[in-house]
Amino acid sequence: MEGLVPPQGQKQNHQSAARKIVSSASLTDLWLLVREGSLADVDSALVQMKKNGGNINSRNSFGLTPLHIATWRNHVPIVRRLLAAGADPDARDGESGWSSLHRALHFGHLAVASILLQSGASITLEDSRSRIPVDLVSGPVFQVVGSERDSVATELFSWGSGVNYQLGTGNAHIQKLPCKVDSLHGTSIKLVSAAKFHSVAVSARGEVYTWGFGRGGRLGHPEFDIHSGQAAVITPRQVTMGLGSRRVKAIAAAKHHTVVATEGGEVFTWGSNREGQLGYTSVDTQPIPRRVSSLKSKIVVVAAANKHTAVISESGEVFTWGCNKKGQLGYGTSNSASNYTPRVVEYLKGKVLKGVAAAKYHTIVLGADGEIFTWGHRLVTPRRVVIVKNLKKNGSTPLKFHQRLHVVSIAAGMVHSMALTEDGVIFYWVSSDPDLRCQQVYSLCGRAVSSISAGKYWIAAVTATGDVYMWDGKKDKDKTPVATRLHGVKRATSVSVGETHLLIVGSLYHPAYPPSVAKNPQKAKPKVGDELEELDEDFMFNDMESDGVLSTVQKDDAGNRTIPSLKSLCEKVAAECLVEPRNAVQMLEIADSLGADDLKKHCEDIVIRNLDYIFTVSAHAIASASPDVLANLEKLLDLRSSEPWSYRRLPTPTATFPAIIDSEEEDSKSDLLRTRDNHSKKPASREERDQRLDCFLQPKDDPNQGTFKLVRALWKKLQQIEMLEAKQSNGHLLDNQQIAKLQTKSALEISLVELGVPFETMQAKASSSVLPDGKGNRKVEVSRKQRRKSKQVVAQVEAVSVNCGTDLEANPVKGLSDAEIPQGSEHKVRFQNFQNSFIYQYLKVCAVSR
Repeated sequence: MEGLVPPQGQKQNHQSAARKIVSSASLTDLWLLVREGSLADVDSALVQMKKNGGNINSRNSFGLTPLHIATWRNHVPIVRRLLAAGADPDARDGESGWSSLHRALHFGHLAVASILLQSGASITLEDSRSRIPVDLVSGPVFQVVGSERDSVATELFSWGSGVNYQLGTGNAHIQKLPCKVDSLHGTSIKLVSAAKFHSVAVSARGEVYTWGFGRGGRLGHPEFDIHSGQAAVITPRQVTMGLGSRRVKAIAAAKHHTVVATEGGEVFTWGSNREGQLGYTSVDTQPIPRRVSSLKSKIVVVAAANKHTAVISESGEVFTWGCNKKGQLGYGTSNSASNYTPRVVEYLKGKVLKGVAAAKYHTIVLGADGEIFTWGHRLVTPRRVVIVKNLKKNGSTPLKFHQRLHVVSIAAGMVHSMALTEDGVIFYWVSSDPDLRCQQVYSLCGRAVSSISAGKYWIAAVTATGDVYMWDGKKDKDKTPVATRLHGVKRATSVSVGETHLLIVGSLYHPAYPPSVAKNPQKAKPKVGDELEELDEDFMFNDMESDGVLSTVQKDDAGNRTIPSLKSLCEKVAAECLVEPRNAVQMLEIADSLGADDLKKHCEDIVIRNLDYIFTVSAHAIASASPDVLANLEKLLDLRSSEPWSYRRLPTPTATFPAIIDSEEEDSKSDLLRTRDNHSKKPASREERDQRLDCFLQPKDDPNQGTFKLVRALWKKLQQIEMLEAKQSNGHLLDNQQIAKLQTKSALEISLVELGVPFETMQAKASSSVLPDGKGNRKVEVSRKQRRKSKQVVAQVEAVSVNCGTDLEANPVKGLSDAEIPQGSEHKVRFQNFQNSFIYQYLKVCAVSR
């Protein structure tokens, strides 16, 4: 589209032609004015529409409302005006059933999406193809997060009933939306299994975590209060006894017991042994893991049901043990006696098996060739399940002829059992059906399912884009199941369904802090004198701390080492200890307001690669974000559309409209072929060049670095004096040292002028730092961006004391209010600790010098 932009003369002709069209248009033609007119034109049309009794949600001949057009135009002031006039943000268009939020996310107009969310736009409204707005910015999970292990973080969510504390959140009530299990934050979870009374998770390092109600020993913890049922484990706790240093690679949780297989192929069980389901004799209950010593083969897959257990060896044989009342062990007979010792299922000898699933009364196995066999429900010998795809065209999935279906996954539930094919199609059958009539789940056609799970009644499926769909088998046993979407979760990669709850594992893009920042802090070796100047101008350090830092500097200098700046260390700690995808937008605003560029880039990368997840679980963060920050993210989103991870392909990075944040921008951005230019940069104004002198972010290899440091030190001292003046004007008494500091103001201002900082710039600084509302002298020419940053910074530093040892107040930065932090979670505590920390205070003081 860059090649289609007309020359300057033709562009002016187009602009004048557009003005003629708008001026000649009737004021009642609101759609045309919203498309090509100014904010004043739209205001006039809205006034006339109100007089005439018109409907702002009326659709034109294309089925579009004025709000749809304003969203496409990416004009924030007009969108605000239409919403204030009563426009419905959830009104659908006539073509695809898209709401304005659908349209905003399709075009990548994040600033407009923020305004729509503020106005109550629904994030779960479906279009004519059952897509919600977030689906339009959602791609395959494994494509987005990448294949690098260090760039992927996992999160565990739970949903459903917590009556037995099996959710892991500490709640015992019903969780209506998926909730993150915060106590496992930072732990990479690979496997989960849910049962009626408890849950189990395995980390990437092979560690086992259990939680819930542990009567009978199902949790694997040795305390008597736990396995006797007197106390519950309400949050995940690692199983430390019985397994030693072994790493677990397969797990299965059942109603009364738990089974795991280690990387070495050993099987450990614990819990109730009333029906022999643990695989050894002489105990009724086993409170901690114990090895099934009678199994000599190396086991790679395990499954567990209420009263029996099944495993598959590395050679492809299936072993079962436990209760065989309904023939669920596959021995060719059904008897009420318990089988405590594992036995191979002779009927399937010679077949290589790779998967197994178990429910209360039956067992299913999957062969390496994709064949499925099942037994139980009084069917005592294994029987093949025949899966045939219906050739009826349904959904967007292309029909494939003369191709055999290859099953890659199976799941067993008490009501329904399922099979998942290689191309993401789900088939199901009623578990107790003697004819094993298999049918396709048409409601999930075209969804590319990647993972399935079955509980007692509920069935769940995870799609390639990380969505979770479910249906209730108890209600729909004799009907074709209709899967419904589970809202509030995104980027899911696997799911496990228990009897009354389910666990969801999600994968997010969360790279390590950039090595260039963490490992190569400064190429030039700093001088001890420079460090002394830094320590002298910062009033936060006491003498003891200064001596300690100085000695460190001298040692490093003697050792000829590179020393990272304190600011870079603060950013590194904030990035590694606080930033995560769900709060990356808030942290991005903080980094932007504090001028922490490295932290800002890190947050931008996380936001762009997890955009659908953030809209799903942290829509409030988008709604409250600064329009300038979101407009910058729009450019970055377009610019990176050509990278391999991106699923949003654009013909060029400038193929979409840039956001108009303020109506004052209309005159300079009224081109008919206005595109979002990510590369062009206008020449810096004199004011902007002057403002760089006092910026604490110094260009690399700048010959004027010493001047920058001196200007910064002078600015800090002036800021201290201005805050002392503010305290004095409020009636506070100053000591002699503070009064003496006030008398140095004129000398400091003269020094700044001699260093090349204009007096107007100092006035703008003084106005922005003294007035609490950020409104400076209107005669001073200050950019809108500078005024916005002043508003964000001034309120945070007014209470900073000057050389008198007073503690800094931890005033919150915009984007960190309590309303924006999830209540009842560890996030709020970590945010408050960060605000009270030395790192946060140091970054705030650095921002004052800008």
